[in-house]
Amino acid sequence: MNGQQTDLDGLVLGLHHITLVTSNEEVNRRFYTEVLGLRRVKLTVNQDDIFHRHLFYANEKAETGSAITFFEWPDVPRGSVGLTSPHHLSYAIRNLDALPKWRSWLLSHGVSTVGPIVRDDRISIYLRDPDGVIVEITKPNVEKLTRDYLNEMNRESASPAELSADMRLTSFDHASPVTLNPEVTIRFLSKALGLKNSFKRANPDEKGVQIVGLGNDERPDFLRYLASPKAPLGEVGRGSVHHIAMAVADEGAQQAVLRVLNASGINNSGIIDRFWFKSLYFQDPDGNLLEIATKGPGYAADEAPEKLGSHLVLAPWLETRRNEIEGALSEVNARNAQSWSPTYSGTPSPPETLLN
Repeated sequence: MNGQQTDLDGLVLGLHHITLVTSNEEVNRRFYTEVLGLRRVKLTVNQDDIFHRHLFYANEKAETGSAITFFEWPDVPRGSVGLTSPHHLSYAIRNLDALPKWRSWLLSHGVSTVGPIVRDDRISIYLRDPDGVIVEITKPNVEKLTRDYLNEMNRESASPAELSADMRLTSFDHASPVTLNPEVTIRFLSKALGLKNSFKRANPDEKGVQIVGLGNDERPDFLRYLASPKAPLGEVGRGSVHHIAMAVADEGAQQAVLRVLNASGINNSGIIDRFWFKSLYFQDPDGNLLEIATKGPGYAADEAPEKLGSHLVLAPWLETRRNEIEGALSEVNARNAQSWSPTYSGTPSPPETLLN
């Protein structure tokens, strides 16, 4: 990036949303609402591929930094983790005591889990969704709980009849892309986005792999790259993270990032109006697709807050094609029927390896 200095410190606020690929809207909806307890906040279509759905789930208030979104692409092959295809995403909860409840709840729904695992500064459980996405549920271990204590909690924890308030997923904790060279990634994200390297540490799950934290002062590791000179090339497909979106407050901040990208010769999409927010896309040095998205106007720009996600909504410039779009989606439904409940893939153990 030609050594250019930037004035982007603090402009990137954290994660905005994370977008993945699913094979079936109905199974996806039931899992993320009934099992993980999120709320569908938008049912729309992929604006770059308008005959396939784009599904949004978030916390109860539909807050920035809590939305997981999916492109419904039933015909693409299964993806694989590696360069260009991030490893996993992580949600935060309010209370460590909820982790054993989560484990019991997931097992009662046929979802395999690993953990709770005590490592460095947090405690986590891991699972796979119906398409094979690795999801982490985590909380900082400020109480310094031990593995023995958690094992005892696991033994005593009965499966709850419903998701309790302390179990609710609040927001993303981090996303974990993959890099070959952490120093290159650190320099790139520092210059392009003003992000700071908070740590580099050995990955306890895999020898020769580092975990590299990048973020801002308030959220120092909302990106936790898995770094290895032997990292495999991944492939985005069913059960993959498609891209990671980071939030800025407004269009002025987004324009500041765009100026730096352009001045540095970094190929990008330019700013694209998605109606609920504006987007700017580019790739990191390892080919991971990143996005800078504005916080507003928000998911309630065209629906009452209590009605979010209840019916198919389209950006205004697509409304003239509604009949055509709805017909295509009906055809997808007809040839892509899947039954509930799904068969879940086993969750890898240890979970944060590059070879699963």
